[in-house]
Amino acid sequence: MLSQCGDGTLGLVSGFVAGVASSVHCLAMCGAIATAISMRGAPAGSTGGAVLVSRLSFLMQAQIARIALYTALGAAAGLAGASLTFDTAGGLAVLRWLSALVLVVMGLSIAGWSPMPGLGARLASPVLKRLHYLHRVGAVGTGLAWGLMPCSMVWLMTGYAGLTGNPGQGALVMAGFGLGTLPALTAAATGAGALASLARQPGLRIGAGLLLIAFAVVSLL
Repeated sequence: MLSQCGDGTLGLVSGFVAGVASSVHCLAMCGAIATAISMRGAPAGSTGGAVLVSRLSFLMQAQIARIALYTALGAAAGLAGASLTFDTAGGLAVLRWLSALVLVVMGLSIAGWSPMPGLGARLASPVLKRLHYLHRVGAVGTGLAWGLMPCSMVWLMTGYAGLTGNPGQGALVMAGFGLGTLPALTAAATGAGALASLARQPGLRIGAGLLLIAFAVVSLL
């Protein structure tokens, strides 16, 4: 397992790097969602700094719930991956290559070179759209609903977490991923609207995708 190839720090760092690189994708897809969520935190009649504080508080609660969900998914995936038995040197090499392949696929998707764009969302939408009622449970429910939205980046990273073969390692991978997406989405929701437009620029998306592919190559070494 990947947990036998490195410590928890490696899983956290790899997840964080993937999250930062995926921020370009997240801004384009979820920037408006993050803004809408933050707007729910502005109570009627509030003005000035109170509005910003309320919006940021609601948004951060939702973000924490989203990242907690990712962490739970990573733990579950790692537990499921524990059933894989690759205890030989050759088996561990296979896992390293599979993990790198997942990162490469993510990089290609971020760069806009995915061979099947939108496939995951189309397959998951009939099921996940029934979870919309979670937003009625305040900031936490909103964050959980946000985290359950069909997103190829989340699915790929969950698969990557499963390859650790360890629930703790898997949880760290997904926690790092969630933390990596946190800054850009928070900035977009609190007034940096130009970030979403910037994220749609082909050059930036390609650069972020290539960065993740380069990290996949480095991880093999």
